[in-house]
Amino acid sequence: MKKIINIALCIIVLASCKKDPVLIDKDKYIYDIPAIKLTSDAKVGAYYFNYTATDWNKAHSDTSLVVPVGGKSYNAVTDAAVFPQQLNWADEAGVDYLIFKWNAAATDNSLLSAFASRRTNQNVKMVIGFNTAHLNATNAAPLTGTKLQTMVNEFKTLVTQHISKDYYYKIGGRPVILITPLNLSSSALTSIDYKMVMASLRTEFTALGINPYFIGELSTGWTAPVNFDQTALAAMDAIVLNTWNTPDYDRWYGFYSYVDLSWQNWKTSLDKLNVEYVPCIFPGYNEPSAATQRIIERTEKNYVDYTNVAKRNMGTNQMVIINSWNDFSKGTALEPSKKFNKQFLGITRREFKVQ
Repeated sequence: MKKIINIALCIIVLASCKKDPVLIDKDKYIYDIPAIKLTSDAKVGAYYFNYTATDWNKAHSDTSLVVPVGGKSYNAVTDAAVFPQQLNWADEAGVDYLIFKWNAAATDNSLLSAFASRRTNQNVKMVIGFNTAHLNATNAAPLTGTKLQTMVNEFKTLVTQHISKDYYYKIGGRPVILITPLNLSSSALTSIDYKMVMASLRTEFTALGINPYFIGELSTGWTAPVNFDQTALAAMDAIVLNTWNTPDYDRWYGFYSYVDLSWQNWKTSLDKLNVEYVPCIFPGYNEPSAATQRIIERTEKNYVDYTNVAKRNMGTNQMVIINSWNDFSKGTALEPSKKFNKQFLGITRREFKVQ
């Protein structure tokens, strides 16, 4: 009887050791990122932040190298030496354009003017990130009629002041303009019919002899494309999702392969709409003031892996955006810092520009 029991136990143990075909093969989700060598230069952009005193007063994991010894902040509008130094560094990194968020504020216009007036022989150019928030579109009062005409008039002014200038960034002669946000809140979910709005804008630009290249920005990350309004996505020439940090442990643990899988989905989905996917990366992430965060260490290997994920998922124009040039409160800044100096400028050029 004892012998029979032992045999039965052995059968149970052996059965439990068999591979369950239902279990997930982790190698499909956690994998090494292969090195990608470009045969032509990528088009590299970076988000530029116009820091206020409130921003500088936040906890920072690092500090800008452009700040004088003993200081802790700068103002790109009032400090005349800031932009020339930053633009020289941007050229050193192979950054083709800086994205300046524009929301009809006087400070937004001042920043654009400062860039234009202080840029000399640098190659880096301007891209305007047009934020629709100031138009106050709501579900009850959508972006039509007078509000839409206001948007059109604002763009006509921006064309005259900046978009028509030689310092404005273009792809194949088409000025690049970022429109944000495409992911609207529930209180504004039907406030902007992007199919109609973008068609109206294109008509107005055509009358001016301009064929713009619109990048639609989703101020989020990780959410699958199926969850967004497909007509809004299709109304754009390209789509970028600007935030990829995560408090989620699994995504943090397999960060680069998880991002790669998500971007493959985005690229495949957008290809069907004839819309380009624009990967958005950062050198590292460390936001001390965040309630919940998982730090993405700023190391050469981590950043190179991220650049390779981007290169695997770039579209026809080989565009990539770095978030950010100078957001020190989140630890994402590409701008040289007191901790890392110019290390990540060189890595950026090496990975995205043909040597």
